[in-house]
Amino acid sequence: MNRILVADDHSIVRFGLKNMLEASFPDCKVDEARNGEEVMERVRKNDYQLILLDLVMPNTDPGNLLHFIKNSNGQTKVLVISMNEEELWGMRSIQLGAQGYLQKNAPNEELEVAVKTVMAGKKYISNKLTNIVIESSLEGKSINPFDLLTSREFQVAMLMLQDISPAKISETLQVQYGTVNTLKHRIFNKLNVSSRKELVTLASAYAIPGE
Repeated sequence: MNRILVADDHSIVRFGLKNMLEASFPDCKVDEARNGEEVMERVRKNDYQLILLDLVMPNTDPGNLLHFIKNSNGQTKVLVISMNEEELWGMRSIQLGAQGYLQKNAPNEELEVAVKTVMAGKKYISNKLTNIVIESSLEGKSINPFDLLTSREFQVAMLMLQDISPAKISETLQVQYGTVNTLKHRIFNKLNVSSRKELVTLASAYAIPGE
């Protein structure tokens, strides 16, 4: 029996995805995980054909998690399911090794198509994201300075753009307050900015959503 893992920190999202999968793919066993640690625990114990993964979960580094999944079982496919802007996280997800990206508000029919496509060994991305990937490929390299950031730095930068305080970021990501400040300094250095205001201005220039 094929196994699918649904990873999301919101129980109602997991419930909805699991019900849809069990109805559309009755031959599959569907498991659940609430954060990156639980994903790793499940992957260590089971072979999954597919993981539906929300990258923005507490105590989760997206890059490290995708790297772990890939190294644990090269046959496991990952379809990222997210509420975040496709232009912002879609390309990042593909760059990090996911086979597809879909927003959570997509209709069930599209989700079913995405799951079938990824499980068949193909990539699933929208026409909009396809154009972004093509343009990036033709350029040969990214011109977006935010691509210089590590996965964790990128995650913190997105929270900073929402004007979330370091203390709240620390609580949300379940990391030390000092770690958040260190990441903040790294972000400023890599992007050559000295304040949140300059960060917001730079993000706006690259069509990265802020507040």
